[in-house]
Amino acid sequence: MTRPPHATGSRRLGQPLPPADLLHLGTDGPHLSVHTPRGPLALYRFTPLQMALLTGDTILTAAQWPEHLKAFLYQYVPLPVLPPAPHPPPGLVHAQARDPHGLRTWDHTTYQGWPLYLYAHDHPGQPPGGEVPHLFTLVRLDQPPLPGPHHRPHGP
Repeated sequence: MTRPPHATGSRRLGQPLPPADLLHLGTDGPHLSVHTPRGPLALYRFTPLQMALLTGDTILTAAQWPEHLKAFLYQYVPLPVLPPAPHPPPGLVHAQARDPHGLRTWDHTTYQGWPLYLYAHDHPGQPPGGEVPHLFTLVRLDQPPLPGPHHRPHGP
């Protein structure tokens, strides 16, 4: 299992590392979250992934996107694999390997087949700010499973 290095300072644009104090997956109302000692952090999914899988397309990793889009994509940090939660969420949680040649090579947590992301500008215990309609949306506990094959790494 590949683990990420941890950020030692505050998170900022372009810093692709997850915070060091992530504890486990949990719930925050109807949404899936990751718990920290400072409160829950929202989790996001990259919604175009569903159509890409259904049509046989591949979503490139962020490092392969055009330069003018990378700053936007790097605000979404792949959630690393976490220790089991004391009260696990109701859906299927797995680990997915990422491209070993990419910028963010640590194993990635999935929920119902969806790779999970943190938004770099969210703060624990505060309302989430990373939703972008039709691109990145909050992960609901009743999230339907991602259709199609999940055996290969995909997503930004």
